This record gives sequence, C-alpha cells and structure tokens, in this order.
Amino acid sequence: MKNLKYLFILCALGTTAMLTSCNDFLEEKPLNEKTADQFWKTPQDAQSAVSALYFGGVPYLNNIDVDGGWTPKATMWGGIMSGLYVDKRKDRLFTTASEGSTFTVEAFDSPAMDLWHEFYKGISRANFVIANIPSMKDVLSQSVIDNYVAQGKFFRAYAYFYLVKEFGDVPYIAEPYMSPVNMSVPRTPSAEVYANIEKDLLEITSGNALPNKAFYDNSCRVTKAMAQSLLAQVYLQWAGAPLNGGDTYYKKAVDMAKLVINGGVHHLEQANGSSDDLNSAFNVIKTTKSSPEIIFAKEYDNTNFNVGNSYACRSIGADAFQWKDANNNGVFHPGGDVLYNAYLPCDMIIQSYAQGDIRGHEKQFFFKEYTDDTGTNHTLNNWGAWMWFDENGLKNGKDGDYNVPTIRFSEILLIAAEGLARTGNEPDARAYLNQVRKRAGLPNETATGNDLIQAILTERLHEFPFEFKVWDDIRRTRLYPEAAGVNSGKLNWVPFKTAKIQNKPDGQIKQGGIPEYALLWPIPLDEMQRNPSLQGHQNPGWE
Repeated sequence: MKNLKYLFILCALGTTAMLTSCNDFLEEKPLNEKTADQFWKTPQDAQSAVSALYFGGVPYLNNIDVDGGWTPKATMWGGIMSGLYVDKRKDRLFTTASEGSTFTVEAFDSPAMDLWHEFYKGISRANFVIANIPSMKDVLSQSVIDNYVAQGKFFRAYAYFYLVKEFGDVPYIAEPYMSPVNMSVPRTPSAEVYANIEKDLLEITSGNALPNKAFYDNSCRVTKAMAQSLLAQVYLQWAGAPLNGGDTYYKKAVDMAKLVINGGVHHLEQANGSSDDLNSAFNVIKTTKSSPEIIFAKEYDNTNFNVGNSYACRSIGADAFQWKDANNNGVFHPGGDVLYNAYLPCDMIIQSYAQGDIRGHEKQFFFKEYTDDTGTNHTLNNWGAWMWFDENGLKNGKDGDYNVPTIRFSEILLIAAEGLARTGNEPDARAYLNQVRKRAGLPNETATGNDLIQAILTERLHEFPFEFKVWDDIRRTRLYPEAAGVNSGKLNWVPFKTAKIQNKPDGQIKQGGIPEYALLWPIPLDEMQRNPSLQGHQNPGWE
C-alpha cells in the first residue's frame, strides 16, 4: 500500500524542473527516493510540491503540441478552431479538420485528452498541497503554510476554470487520491464548478496569505493581484454563455477588477502614450522581466536554465529559412531547423487596426521587415508575430528566453470597462477603455450602448492578438468578429451561429462554419472508458 500511495504522489507532484523565482531554478528532486510516509516532512518537500504547481496544469498549456511535431501549442488551439488564426504548416489532423469544419470526435479526441490530462494533473498537484501542507506545523511557520495553501488554491481554481470553459460539466475533485478506489466521479454541473472556483479565490483574495506585490517583485509567485485578476476573469466568463449569469456577475467582475486597478502595484507600461519604436511599451513588455503591467506570465529562460520558449519558431514563416545575408550565409538557424507560422492572424484582424494604432505598426505586435547583421533587408511573405520573435534564439539554434504574458493590467481595465458598459455605467466604462486606447495612440472612444460594447470587444482583440483571449470571448458572448472596413479600427461582432467564419478552409470564408457544439471540446474517449460515470454523458453534438 505504501508503494501505491507513492505512485499517486508522483502523479501529483511530477519530477519536472522547477522554478523558485525568476532567477533561481531548483534541481530536480529525487522524489522516488521517498515513500509517501516520508514525504511532507521537510521545508524542501513543501517547496518542491509548491514549485511543481507552476509547471503542470494550465501553465503547461504553453508547452503542449498536438501529438508532437511542428504544430500549434495548446494555447493556440481555440484561435485555430475560430478560423481567426491560421496554422500555415498544417502538420496534423487537428488543423485540417478545423479548417474543413470537420468537427468529429475522431479529429478532436487527441488534443481534448491532452487538455483533460494536463488540467487534472494540475488539480491533483494542488489538492496534495492543500491537503498536506497544513499538517507541517513542526517545520513551517503558519504564515508560510497559509501562503503555500493559497498558492495551491489559486492553481486549483485556475485549472478548474479552464476545464469548465473547455468541457462544460466536469468531475469536481477536491481531495487527493491515495488509492484507485472510488475514482469513478460523475460530471459536476458547471454552475457548481464555478461556485467552487469562486470559493477558493474569495478565500485567498480576502485574507493576507498572498502578498500585495507585483508579479516580478514577488519572484514570479502567486500574488493577491493574480488571484483577484483570475476571479475577475471568472466572473466575466460566468456572466456570459453558457451560464448567462448576467448583471450580477458583470458587477462582480467590475468590483474585482477595481481591486486590482486600485491596488497600487500594477499599471500600464507607458500609460500616457507609447513610443512607436523598439522601446515602445509593447516591446518593453515583450523583452523585459520587470514590467509592472505583467500580472502573470509563463516563465522561460533558455540561456541560463535550458527552459526555453519555442514560440519564436512559430513567429515567422518558412520563407525566412531561405534568407541569406550579404556573405551568403543563412540568417536564421532555429532550434529544430524549422521555421513555421503556426498562429498567423487572418488579414481581417491585421487590416482592422486604425492607421494611428501603434499596435498595428511594424515591430510592435506584427512585422514583415527584417534587417540582418550584414545590413541586408528581408521581407516576409506573411505577417510574423513580433511579440514572439526572439532574434538571439533564432540565430543561434535554441529556444528563446522571453516570458509569455498570461494576464496584463490592460486586460483588467477592459474587464472593468465591459462590466460597467453592460450594467449601465457608460462614462466609467469609457474612462477605463480610453486608458488602453490612449496608450495605443488612439483618440477617446465616445460610443454608447451596443456600439460601446462592440468597441470594447474589438479593443480586447487588438490589445491581445497573441494572448489567446478571443476564443473565450466568442464562447461567452456568442458573437464573432466580421470586417468593418480596412484601417477603420472597428470590427462588427455578429451572432455566432450565422457569422462569416474566417479560413474554413485557409483563405476562404464560410458562413456558419463552426457548429455551436464545437464551442466545447468532446469528453475524451479514453477518459470515458476509464470512468464509467462519464459513459453516456458526452457533450451534445460530439456523440
């Protein structure tokens, strides 16, 4: 029985490399040298268990591919399904099926299983932390115990939030499994899952277990603002489809966002107006690991710790692999010797930026031009993702060092703006919206009513083209963006069911190109076989 217990602890904790701070990686701990009865005895045990939270579950989505190969990361899958983003390499069934509107279990089961497994791995790790660390009073102070448990609750809530968005009703498990007995758990209604997420996050945002510090000032560990921001996201999603919580939850989203806004530790980079060069706010956010705009980011550091960001290879098309400098040498030597644009925004998105919008300018979020070290100029066939472009990594055959933003202060401003606009306080909604627009070089928005909500949704897409927000926005609003004029700064958000869906297939528009049932993933077939309580309860449309 002791060995069986140990097996489940390994599943929960894993043996991946772990971060203790932005600049300090732990060596792998030999967990297999301890039985379950020996673990949870030392401060190092607790530190290892908490550090593992940052590398499994939702944070690991940034690293998951579709069955390996040169494919979009799991963070990109929703954008690919939406058609608003294109995988130009098309190396797996997932992409071709999505472009062909072939939404069948066979085509989507494998990535669905990857998501399901990763979410529950994160939940399992969190449950072990929450259950075991309170008993370590002989080796940990109460304040450390409270902080570690708060981190566990943050990551449990984080994983369940993604699970319920992706799959709807899911089994809610709040205790660590110590044996395979009673592992058959039925699906819990989404409203109950959301309520449990809310409970965890309210507990840790209302107390003092988490520090009121900026992310980078807290060694990249969970902060109060991170938990408040996640809860604001939860309320915004809860307010919309499919639960349609309405005004009650829009107001809760506003209240939680205001706590972050008024918390005094985060603010916009270059809030009074960004420059339009490589020192712009958007380049600072990309290249530095100190910006107070970042509330949460997925950490990478290939140079010092060999934990690299492979998004750079996905930031630029394969044509760049043929570029030669003035000495006839190849310009780029990426890790894996492959360049492929796996997440190319459709032309409609890029063309919708107003001419004065700094974010749409060269080498802010996107780029087409590059000058190599010998002064030779090159032009991409398609737009590249400057936000992910890592020159050092691409030239030296390695993954990059840049972190990937997960939550930024600008998102919190736009959550407050949308919640206020939907509940009748339009002046304050415009005030928050216009902070984001001012930084981008745009005039104040004066719209009212539905036009104001449309402007906020468009601003979210323009502000986060590479931060994977739009699929959630489509799911909660049941609206889809259509063109509203080149360089107009606008998009028309129309009913999803009848919208003109981009790239179904690549380069073509198909009205109603995504069935509404595809807004949720199918329950993985392997999981249904393992858990009898799930059998016969597949998400509608995927049967």
